[in-house]
Amino acid sequence: MPWKPDKLLKAILIWTVLTLVIVWLPLVRGLMDGDSYQWGYSFWGWQASSHGIRGDYWLVVLQAILGVVLLYLGWRGAKQPFHWLLLLWHFSLATQAIYNSVTSPEDYRFRGDTLGVDLSLAWVGPVLFGGFALLSLLWVIRDMKGSHERVAPEWTRANRILLLITAGLLPFQFVLLRYGVQHGPGDQVGVILTMLQWVLLNLGLYPWVRRSLSN
Repeated sequence: MPWKPDKLLKAILIWTVLTLVIVWLPLVRGLMDGDSYQWGYSFWGWQASSHGIRGDYWLVVLQAILGVVLLYLGWRGAKQPFHWLLLLWHFSLATQAIYNSVTSPEDYRFRGDTLGVDLSLAWVGPVLFGGFALLSLLWVIRDMKGSHERVAPEWTRANRILLLITAGLLPFQFVLLRYGVQHGPGDQVGVILTMLQWVLLNLGLYPWVRRSLSN
């Protein structure tokens, strides 16, 4: 039978998708908004911030590459070096969350000016990030003790259609983000499309079973 992620790995991968939104948004918006877009976040001890693709944007690109590779491997068979990339990502997030909560709990927040989001992560962050780091470790230990003879999932029509839709959103995002009023309705729609695009990209990587298309 073609490989599919078990329930634990599926939950971990879905959480991984959510955590990587903070990378996908500045990656896309930096390119499409240009210098009008100001972004910033703290990760791995690095205070990354800039406008558009200037300054620390290379760090966003590096993390986006890591994230896409991690999720590609996770959805398409979970073969090495997936295990080590998974642990690297989630234990880094957990360490950062604990550090932020201890050193500056009042500033440890998730903010999105365009959509008006401002949430405190002072206690939620360590619980969620630490919990999923431990779950990732549990899955890696269990998986490495088991059999690694897996049949790689095939690319189905559903995969191709979803990836085409993902790419097809790009011109709409560019128009909305580049020419929309900063934090205005067009900008907000562009941000929502960018988040939707990230979800669609991962659905395009998901190992769909061919027979499910005829049901």
